[in-house]
Amino acid sequence: MPETPFPDDAAGKPDDGVTVSTTPVPLTLRTLEDERVPKGQAGLGAYLGDRLIARNTFPTDFVEKLPLAELFAEPVPLLFHAALGGPGIQGTLYALVPSEPLEEEAGEEEEEPWAASVPRFEDAIEETSEGEEQRAMFPLGVLVRVARDRKYPDDLAMEAGDLLHAVLTGESSEVIDRVLEDLLDSGPE
Repeated sequence: MPETPFPDDAAGKPDDGVTVSTTPVPLTLRTLEDERVPKGQAGLGAYLGDRLIARNTFPTDFVEKLPLAELFAEPVPLLFHAALGGPGIQGTLYALVPSEPLEEEAGEEEEEPWAASVPRFEDAIEETSEGEEQRAMFPLGVLVRVARDRKYPDDLAMEAGDLLHAVLTGESSEVIDRVLEDLLDSGPE
């Protein structure tokens, strides 16, 4: 079961929940061919083995420059940030990838003339402990759990952990399948 690193708020019912996988996960990212991907965008699918666990879209030129093989060469920790919304809870699944390949890619772009006068976030980050690698949050896609499937209705952090566990173990289904099932179940009797 994933960890829930942040405690509940004072009311005991936080309006969002965060969970992080306890062990790194071996993911591969591949482009997706899907007619729903907007023009000028490219779909990327995150796979655990042969199973698609999340998908997202990005600008095509960004995907073409992305060092996917480097970012996902080793298993990566996952972070899931969930909030109440949609048909139940929903949130974004992130891979915590090594930031160095992204920084190298960003360094290749021309710097705007005005940029020298603006403080950079990267310059403000303290040096990490020796041997500790900086990580960046790479958005893999949105995860949703419909309200009637919630297992921890009073604890969003636990719910987020359970949903991440279900996705990683293959115990989840496409949200559209669940929504259609709900519609069919609530039809005329």
